[in-house]
Order: sequence, then structure tokens, then C-alpha cells
Amino acid sequence: MTSQQEKQAPAAPVQTLTLPDGRTLSYATYGATSPSAPTVLYFHGFPASHAEAAPLHAAALARGLRIVAPDRPGMGGSTFQRGRAIGDWPADAAALADRVRAARFAVLGVSGGAPYALACCRDGSTSERVVGAAVVAGLYPPQLGLAGMLPGARALLWVAPWCTPLVRWALDWGVGAAARDGAEGALEGLVARGMAGRPGPDRRVWEDDEGGFRGALVASIRGALRESAAGAAWEARLFGWGWGFGLEEVRVVGAGRVVMWHGALDVNSPVAMAEKAAALMGAAAELRVERDEAHASLTVHKVDEVLDTLKAFF
Repeated sequence: MTSQQEKQAPAAPVQTLTLPDGRTLSYATYGATSPSAPTVLYFHGFPASHAEAAPLHAAALARGLRIVAPDRPGMGGSTFQRGRAIGDWPADAAALADRVRAARFAVLGVSGGAPYALACCRDGSTSERVVGAAVVAGLYPPQLGLAGMLPGARALLWVAPWCTPLVRWALDWGVGAAARDGAEGALEGLVARGMAGRPGPDRRVWEDDEGGFRGALVASIRGALRESAAGAAWEARLFGWGWGFGLEEVRVVGAGRVVMWHGALDVNSPVAMAEKAAALMGAAAELRVERDEAHASLTVHKVDEVLDTLKAFF
């Protein structure tokens, strides 16, 4: 049974794609459904799944945009990929774009989805097809500095590369158990306790359920951990380890670029990381810092601006 807030979140049928190596990639589509609609591949945060994109449905539909949101390996309905690297993702993204008949597409990486959006802008299997990229409240390489980050998040990035099984156990024991608990509101209560220690803007979007944020977040986390925390733990390892490419390698063809939105009050991914990342990407990137926003609040309040920017790339 899901919470009442989850029931209120927009839902979309989950579809699957069999990849060349036999893995399953699951995804959902929001906004427009026509294959001819400008297509945005939405890369969710951490730990999360395709349901995170549900609040974008109405705004995307109004703009004629198709949002295709895949689950990364080991999350949602996507098969766990042993030994995967961030650099493996563009091949999956290209296969998904082929399935939905998107010859060209934009990418949108939110929070922990940022590394994957940027990887698609430097990998040959996707870079020639990407018309533009948006990164919202993105996570950047820890080598850029973790000052100002929540202690728990900082510890995760330190520990996960060296003790991935321990991180899996901790996630399964805590949030994973709540995600798989049939009791009404178990997971929502756990997330609420975590949100209580966040900056004011984040607390308010949670408490007020702005834009369906609360229900989508809970559904997204539940989907990520519905089987186990193996995928999430491996992803934490990748975040803390080297990404396998330098940000100076990121580029977008033609007139496209990477537009980054970041809240000055963000404690999940401090704004100093975004500033350093933008400097490394140089002319390929544009950073927009929102003085009064934090992490979650930015993702809620900037939906229209982000989608307008992405649509303009087509």
C-alpha cells in the first residue's frame, strides 16, 4: 500500500527495453506522447526512479515536450549492472532514444542525475545527438570540494567507494526497509524526518507538497529501493569515485549548451561545487545561481524556466 500523497502523484505506464547485453531498462513517459514531439531524457536523482519526473507532466504537456524518464541500473525496474561506470550510461541512453524514435534529444539531469547528463554530452554514442542539457541542483565530482555539504551526504561519498557492501546494508536496513514496508506512511515518515533538518525552502516545498513534490519524491524513492539497495549503493560508489571523464571534455554540438541551475542555500550539493564545475566546462556551460533556493525547492520552482530553456534548443 502506498501513502495518500503517492496516490495523488501523476502516474505513467512503465515500459521496458531489452538492451543488447540482455539487461532490462525500464522507463516512463510524461508530457506529450507523440514520437515527433521534442524529447527530453530525464535522469533522476539519488536514490530515485522514474516517478521523480511525474511533477513535470503538466508543464511538459503544455509545451509539447515529451519527457522520457529511465530508471538507472538496479533501480526501479532496470536490471542491476555489475561493475558499471558512469561512462556506460550514454550507450543505454542512446538505445532508449532509438526505442522512442528520438533522433535528437535534450538531457535533463537532476541532483544525482547530473553526472549522467554530462556524460551524454561528451560520449560519442550520444554527444552528436544531444541538442542541449539542463542540470538542476546537480551533484558534481567530490574532488571539487565538499565544504558545506550535509555531513551524512559527505560521509556517504567518502565511504561508498571503499565499503560498498556496508553502504548497501545501511541503505537496506534504513530507507530500504521503509520503502518495502507495507505500512501506510512508513517511508513518508522517514523522509519527513530527513527533510526537517533541511533549509527553509526545502522544508516548505515538502510540507506544502508544492507541485506534487512530496508524493513524487516518496514514490521515486520507493521505486529505487523496491527490490534492494544494490543499485543505489553502487551508484553512491560511482559518485564518490572518479567519474571517468573530466568536465572540460563536456560539449554540446551546434548552438546548444549546458545550462546549470543551482540554489545558493543547497546543502545536498553546495553551490561552490557548481561554480567550480561551470568554470571547468568553460564556454560550454552557463550557471544560474538562485539566491533564495535550496536543493528540492529549486527543482520545484524552476520547472517552467528549465523546460522553456530545453524547448528552445530544438
